[in-house]
Order: sequence, then structure tokens, then C-alpha cells
Amino acid sequence: MTNQTASNASPLAGLRVVEAASDPGARYCGRLFSVLGARVVRVTGSSRPVAGAAAFEAWLDQGKDEAASLEAALEAVGAPDVVIAGQDRALIADVDAVIARRGLDTLRLGLTWFGETGPYADWQGDDALIHALTGIAGGFGSADGLPMMPQGRAPQITAGATLFSTGLAVLWGRRRGRADRRVDINVLEAAVAFTETSPPMFENSGVAAPRTGVNRFPANHPTTVYPTRDGWLGVTTLTPAQWSSLAVLVGRPEWAEDPRFSTSAARVLNADIVDAELSRVLPSRTTAEWLIAGQKARIPLAPVPSPAELIETDHWVERGAFEALPGVAGVKAPRLPFRMAFDGRPRPVPKRPGDAPLAGLRVVDFSMGWAGPLCTRQLADLGADIIKIESDTHYDWWRGWEPPGASDPPQYELSAVFNIMNRGKRGICLDLTTPQGAARALELVAEADMVIENYAPGVMAKLGLDAATLQATRPGLVMVSMGAFGATGPWSFFRAYGSTVEHASGMPHINGQADWPPCLQHGAYGDPVAGLYAAVAALACLHGRDRLGGAWVDLAQVECLFQLAADGIIAAQVDGPPPRLGNRNLHLAPRTVVRTADPEQALAIVVTTPAAWTALCDVLGRGDWAADATMATAAGRNARAQEIDEAIAAWALTRPAGAAAHVLQAAGVPAAPVVAAHHLPEEPHLAATGAWMRIDRRHVGAHLMASPPYHVDGARPKITRPAPLLGEHTAELLGASPSA
Repeated sequence: MTNQTASNASPLAGLRVVEAASDPGARYCGRLFSVLGARVVRVTGSSRPVAGAAAFEAWLDQGKDEAASLEAALEAVGAPDVVIAGQDRALIADVDAVIARRGLDTLRLGLTWFGETGPYADWQGDDALIHALTGIAGGFGSADGLPMMPQGRAPQITAGATLFSTGLAVLWGRRRGRADRRVDINVLEAAVAFTETSPPMFENSGVAAPRTGVNRFPANHPTTVYPTRDGWLGVTTLTPAQWSSLAVLVGRPEWAEDPRFSTSAARVLNADIVDAELSRVLPSRTTAEWLIAGQKARIPLAPVPSPAELIETDHWVERGAFEALPGVAGVKAPRLPFRMAFDGRPRPVPKRPGDAPLAGLRVVDFSMGWAGPLCTRQLADLGADIIKIESDTHYDWWRGWEPPGASDPPQYELSAVFNIMNRGKRGICLDLTTPQGAARALELVAEADMVIENYAPGVMAKLGLDAATLQATRPGLVMVSMGAFGATGPWSFFRAYGSTVEHASGMPHINGQADWPPCLQHGAYGDPVAGLYAAVAALACLHGRDRLGGAWVDLAQVECLFQLAADGIIAAQVDGPPPRLGNRNLHLAPRTVVRTADPEQALAIVVTTPAAWTALCDVLGRGDWAADATMATAAGRNARAQEIDEAIAAWALTRPAGAAAHVLQAAGVPAAPVVAAHHLPEEPHLAATGAWMRIDRRHVGAHLMASPPYHVDGARPKITRPAPLLGEHTAELLGASPSA
């Protein structure tokens, strides 16, 4: 097998891409094409400077050629396979006009902030506003304070990666003979991936998920950061076994049977007691001592490093997670979060166009929870045949990790989160711990194009289903393994959840207030990001299969978050440790959240340009501020941030958040209401644009879920198959009972 790493593997070699992008999201899509081997020509006149982030821009544009105009870029590449356009709607329209005038047979990938239709179509966008509109800000922060908007550009990076993977899926369909011409995605809907689980859970339970405090989340406790002798430790326990092991580790074995802590819900109610004891005990040892002892006991613990500590961590150094950033002396930047090893046994592209871009592609899915199933759901949405493998005794833990008890229907068929994440798939039961079950799994792999798995590293090998065995069974197979810390390196055996992944990512030191401990912005932030990048890796390798053969992909979920944190990781090396400013920002001011006439909904505002500052002054009736030269810069306005925030707050207190946002946006000021995640289906723009849908399933009826966030030639993929019942398709696929 040819071992190629992310820096030299080129599965997209031969693709010609033109990028006409104004903002980081679309530019990041172009970066993915470039670092995976495509030739990308960037139209320099299309992009706007990213405030205070020249080194980050160098990372976005790594490996690209440049042209001064769209026409010059098209001349440079000849006939492009892909044209990326966004995020300005007028820019996309101009690109479409040029493609039509030239009669180009190309795939155009378009990214906007809010889409082409709906109440917010003409709104100005910013990552802070996307955090506000998707429920991230509403769930982050102190219980009695204002919502907290994370720093950085994670929503745009997420959208750029979603556009890339969807574009590759549609490009695969074109290679097989389909004629799709356009893919359109907007940042808002792409970022709903982080919070899409909340509305269905709320619909099922009727219980809203409130903001419960810094490093506290309503679904589970602890998912928390605690001080140690020399730093910080992230602690997560979900299962009864993990809680019992933690209780023993910290010298409180009686807690294992204490009803105050016996379930996730009970620990949430008694979080003060848990936090007080762990905060007392954990400073007695170093982070490394707790980390190794806890992980050996199968407890999902993680270090919580600063960005500076992160890039020097032995595990990430051994994996080569960071590399020197070309053209920026002394800066190391994140590489792609996966390593690819190709088997050198090419398989031709089948020339049989199907009724969807990935129709005819078969994927065997050994994944559970959120990350892996999100990857395979995207593949299913775009037409792939997904075969999900569970067993009747060890089913997907998103069906439930507490003991199910006896009920009719079974509790494991009622889980809202399982049902939304596994739509479009067929499901079978196999006991992989038996020779017969493993053999039946190999029979399925022998007819598959891909395998996706997110077991802990080493588990597939113990089952006799390691990459070498599977690729010997099916030459040309693309297999993605999704270990939290990857399959190599000293921490490869670590167990983790989405919270653990964020703990280890460097992000907790970037967000929040200066007097807070390092903090999570979400209870499981790493999960959807890892699923998204698994799809990126799988589809990139699929495109290279006819030249390089099949591939085994070693993806580290923590490294996926390095992509979203790249601007902060890079800035920490250029400017020093980033100050933790809460909702404020060094380069965008004012950037704030204020209360409104609606006590249940706050208002987010971010001034991104001089014109927006002048417009805000006009709305507030403060022409003197607009004329004050000392307030012409973000630094000048930050020096008077409290005064400005108080004026905005006084104005907003007389208006509901939604109405205030419309007034400000109409005046040219980026603003948005802060939406609670469980209310996303009622959010006016998402409701008007069809961002939510229902599908019928036995036992639960017509249940709520997010629609696919991508349009192909103007239409969303049609979803008709609900999540499978446990073992529903065993007989259909294997002709055997669930115990096979």
C-alpha cells in the first residue's frame, strides 16, 4: 500500500478550479481543492481583506495560482471542471452570467450567507450572527448572563467544507454521466449542523434546553474543564461504567451507586456537588497523570491546551498535524485532519448515471453516535446506499446509553437523535464478535465502495476487520477510520466524545470571558465537524480511486477542529496569546449582545466595515460618534466599548429582537436575533426556506428533522427513507436472522 500523507497525496490531481470568492467560507472551499491536488486559480479582485488576519488569508489561499479577473482565470485554466463563487450574491450572478455567455460545461459551486430567498436573503452576514441564529450563542455562557458568541470563523469554514464535499459528490455524478450544473449552500443552514438535534429532542420531550452555565450543558454532566496541578483537564462521562470508573479514580467509589449521580440527568441536577469535589481533588496531580490514569480506565479525559501549547504537543507533532505556513515565517498552521494511504489498485469510474449524484455507491457503515452517522447521512442524502451494522445487544449508542428497560415500542426505537442522523439508510444486525458475524460483514464489504467506522482505534482489528483485511477483500475500497485522536501517535488509544474533542482542540482558550476557565461552546462540538470531514476525505479518495486505487484514511476528530480554529491558532503565533474578550473582538467593533423588549430573546450586532459604523451611528442618533476620528477604527471603538454597548442596549430595549434586527439590517448594520436552539424550526428565515422537514417512521410517526442544506440545480435532495428499525433489513440483505 502506498502511504501518502495529506501534504503529498493528490487525489484531485487533474481537476481545474476557478475561485471567485469574496469571503473566507468560499475561499476555504478553494483551499480544500488546492491542498488535495487540484489546480486552483483565484480571482484576486473578488476577495475582501480579512480584518487583522493576513497570515490566516495566506493559509486560505495556500497553493493557489492567481489571476486579476474572472476572464483571466478562465483563460488560465482552459475549460474548468469547477467554478467556486461566493459569498456575495451579485458576484455569483456575475459568475453565472459569464459561464452562460461562454457556454461552459462546468460545475458551479455557490456559497451565500442566507441563500437566494427568504426574509434574510439580502442581509449582511458575519460568523457572529450565524452563531446567534443557530442557537450556539443562546446555549453558551453563564446561566444568568447574556448569550455568548464564540470568536473566529467556524460557521464559514463549516460551510466551505460542506460546499466542497457536496461539490465532490455532484462532480462524481458528472463523471458518471449526469449533467448537474449548480450546487448552492448557505452558511446559516450549513451551521445548523451543530444544533439540529435540539428541536427534535424538544418536540419529543417538551422540555427546553436552557443555558445552564459555563462548561455546563443540559444533556449530561460532567462535560467540564477542571484545574489540575499544572493546567487544565477536560472530563466527560456519559455511560454508567465511565461514571463508576471516574468515581473510583478520584477516590469517591461510593458515588458509583449514589442515586444522585447514577444517570446523566441526575448528575446535571447535582452538578454543583460534582464540580466542587472534582475541583478539590484534581489539583492534586498533573494533567498528564490524570490523563493517562483516566484513559487507561476508559474514561474520556483530555488535556485542555492553549493554542501555543497545542502545536508543541508530542502527539500532534508525531502525527504532523501542523506544518510551516508558506510565506509566513515562524508560523505553523493546521494541515488537513486526515492521512491517506492508497492501495495502488485502481478501479475505473463506472459510466452509469443514476437518479442522484451518488446513486450506485454502496457504503458499509460501522459507525455510531453523531460523527460517523452524520458522514454517512450526507452520503445517503446524495444517493448512496448505506448499510448500517449494529447488533441486537450492542446497538448504536445514540439509540440510548442508559439501560432501555422493557417497553412497547422499545425505547431504542424512539430516540429523536438516532432517527434524524440515520435517515436514508438500511440497517442490519450482526454480532461482529463471532466468526459468523465477521464473515457476513466481509461479504457486504466485498460488494462495497466505502467503509466508514468510528470505533476506538484497534477495535476493528480485534474483530478481524482491519483496513488490510477489508482492502484485500475488496480492492479499491475507500475506508475512513475516525478515531478521536487518530490511529497513530501516543494518544491514539484515547476514548472521547464530542466534548472531549473540543477540550483538546485549543478552542476553549479562545472563547469566553477572561475570568472564566477554558470553556466549551457546545456539549458535543467535535461530533458534527468530524462527520463533515469524514465525508470530505471519503469523497476526495473516491475521486482519486481510478488513478491511485483504494485508500485507508486515518482521520483524527480533534484535528478536524483545528480547521475551525485555524484563525485563532495562527493569530496566537503572530500576535501572541489571544485575549479572551467575551462577545467583543479586537478587529470588529462594536461586536455585542444586548437585551431587547422581548425578555426571551437578545440581539446580536457586529460592525464589520466603516460604512456599517456610520449606519449604526445614524440609527442611534449619534452623528457625533460618526464624526469623531478617534472612533473611526475598531481599536478606538473598543476603547469606548462600554459606552457604545449601553447606547445600543437602550435603543434595543424598546424593540423586539427580530424587529430591531430588521431595522438595523435595512440601515446597513449586520444584526440578528439570538435564537434558542430548540426554537430553530420557528425561526422565520429557516421556516420560509424549507430548512426543516418531516418524514414518517414506525413508532414515532411524522418526526422533525433538518433538511439537507444543499441544493443541486435549485432543488434539495428528496428524502423518503426514514432511519431503520433495529435489524430491519437483515433478512433483505443477508437472508438471515438478526443473530447472524
